[in-house]
Amino acid sequence: MIKVGNMTQIITSTQNQYVKQARSLAQKKFRQQTGLFLVEGANLLKDMPLGVEVEYVLATQKRLEEADAFLSARTDVANSDVFLSRAHAYAVSDEVMQYVADTVSPYGICAVCKMPKSDFAMPKGNALLLDGVSDPGNLGTIFRTAAACGFCDIYLLDTADIYSPKVVRATLGTLFKVRACQIDEEQAISLCKSTSSAVLDMSGENILVNKPQATILFISGNEAHGVRDCLKKNAKHIYSLPMQNDVESLNVAVATAVAMYQSI
Repeated sequence: MIKVGNMTQIITSTQNQYVKQARSLAQKKFRQQTGLFLVEGANLLKDMPLGVEVEYVLATQKRLEEADAFLSARTDVANSDVFLSRAHAYAVSDEVMQYVADTVSPYGICAVCKMPKSDFAMPKGNALLLDGVSDPGNLGTIFRTAAACGFCDIYLLDTADIYSPKVVRATLGTLFKVRACQIDEEQAISLCKSTSSAVLDMSGENILVNKPQATILFISGNEAHGVRDCLKKNAKHIYSLPMQNDVESLNVAVATAVAMYQSI
């Protein structure tokens, strides 16, 4: 069992190296440079699988025991993994935690973690391809629904960064339950051609009547512009959601949720 580092000396300076690094991860350029991201809150940490490598934990004095328990539990389960033994917890003041955290009223514990590697591969079951979905809340909601529907892969084409604090928080832990992969347009077209792909678009057939019968790759587009033409052209199906009372469209997360539930 790993002995968590000395947590009795409380970090009070925002210039501390760990504090500065954790704070910097609110910006995409630093996440990309370091390959690190911030996970904030007890529930997200509890749901984080052992495959996600923890660099270190910051915790207020009130949450030190939770930080200790979090690291100890990961060590007890996978004591043969060398990377787990390098993780330490550092105590910080409430003011420093407020400086680091992305929330207005932080819980008091956060972890700096390495982004999991995810190489491009064909889907093993029902999957999503998200084209330009830019709102963190929509992206997080889609991850939660995909996990609930048993979708195993989400392909990301020019979307919001899934490791931004807002998206990580919005997924409520399901970020770690669905395999996510960043792809380019060429790979997206390849997926359309080689799978039972289906675009969600106003011009398609009614998905409530013509329910998908096989494993499917749903393609959802940008909140304002929809799915790009090259993906529509290569998709095998186009589905739409019927609407009444002169409603013209649904939020992308809502529309994608309806489509996913129709496929299971």
